[in-house]
Amino acid sequence: MGRDPVTKPKISDARASFDRRSFLRGMGGVALGLPFLESLPERSAWAAGHAPVFSLFICAVDGVVPASFFPSAVGALTTDGLAAAGKATSQLAAHAQNLLFIKGINWPAGPKGDSHAESLCMALTAMPTATTGSKATSAGPSADWVIARKVQAQTPPLTLFAGLKNGYIGERLSFSEAGKVTEASNNPYTLYQQLVGIVSPNGTPAPGAEEAKRLLFQSRKSIHDLVRDELRALMGNSRLSAADRQRLQLHFDSIRDIENTMDGMGTDLVNRCAWGGLEITKLEALQNFTFKTDGMIEDIARLQMSLVALAFACNYNRTATLQWGGGTDETRYPVPSNEELGLWTFNQICHRIQSDSATGNNPVAAQAHAEIDILRMQTLAAGLDHFKARGLQDKSFVLWTNAIGDCPSDSTRNLPHIIWGSGGGYLKQGAFVDAGTTNNNRILNTLISAAIQDTGETMNNFGTGTPGQLDVALA
Repeated sequence: MGRDPVTKPKISDARASFDRRSFLRGMGGVALGLPFLESLPERSAWAAGHAPVFSLFICAVDGVVPASFFPSAVGALTTDGLAAAGKATSQLAAHAQNLLFIKGINWPAGPKGDSHAESLCMALTAMPTATTGSKATSAGPSADWVIARKVQAQTPPLTLFAGLKNGYIGERLSFSEAGKVTEASNNPYTLYQQLVGIVSPNGTPAPGAEEAKRLLFQSRKSIHDLVRDELRALMGNSRLSAADRQRLQLHFDSIRDIENTMDGMGTDLVNRCAWGGLEITKLEALQNFTFKTDGMIEDIARLQMSLVALAFACNYNRTATLQWGGGTDETRYPVPSNEELGLWTFNQICHRIQSDSATGNNPVAAQAHAEIDILRMQTLAAGLDHFKARGLQDKSFVLWTNAIGDCPSDSTRNLPHIIWGSGGGYLKQGAFVDAGTTNNNRILNTLISAAIQDTGETMNNFGTGTPGQLDVALA
């Protein structure tokens, strides 16, 4: 069997044209982007009055337990009401005012060969697949690529992964064009290097990279240490408002939290070597870390989201995808009911039988699935905390959906959609709505339009299905 056609993102030189004043620069050439500062627009990641809209598309795998996932009835979402609902999405209660839950959205076709691969291909393309089976490919580009081409010239979207990439079904979410899946990174360290200026967006070493790596890794310095002089000068600027000073503090506190998290994950990321103490010669090994199926996926997903929030706040990239798991996910989640089963893989739990092909009705597996739904919503909430801390509620949206609507049927109907953020005021907030029975092209038309609104364009004919946008999702 031949290799899949894979798009390796190629970054144009457009990134180099970004205003250098929107970065703090320090020893070893390390650079760190700044958030938007109302009182110092000349030092901000984007111009005053021209705030871009950022978009993150997340697709998880192996379905949900519908009866215990969303609230029982549509209507307004409040913190107290969502917390009291007793559903998996109750874990998102702290974000209720910024959430939009949508039910009644279908993929454009049912499965023909392998539902897990084909569903991933349809999630962001809104088109039936061009080919079928475990190596299914898309019939067109995905929404992230459409957005990227309209708002950031030839700079491709960030394409990220959390899970085992060399499993039965790998990345199948982001497509640059029909049949060309985009290679996704499942190591958060790769994006971190780009964000702190160790490597350029196209993966080549930045000027002074070796010295920067030595300072960050051998000397166990935080990036805070390396940009301290410029940060101190900026914080002392008499024009900096109290609100912007607080925004900067949150920005840098969050970055330090990311560094601490990566440091703590070091023994799992690379052959039990601590991240903070790595030798430069170990960096190549770090970029090819061994993924573990013991629940590490949640740590990786959370860290990827935190880095995307940082990338958006610094206007490093305007759109991204995160595939949350391989198509037939092999994670052995250590939740109580799965421990009772003897730690089945998530795909087996989805099938309700210890098999990757047959289907069953094991009630303990169903309970384990419900517990995993809760865990994944806790991870999503933690990731959204980073977006909220950076003030991205009205400057972005985060879509979370699942490739499968229900297990063990592998349904492609009534796929859960969770949207956080107003997308620049374009999207409804604080509500659970019913889309009726409609293909996902209409919600993707809506989200693409939100993401490109600063261009003056809208999208009404993406994918296949009834043209137009999803009215119940509009502000």
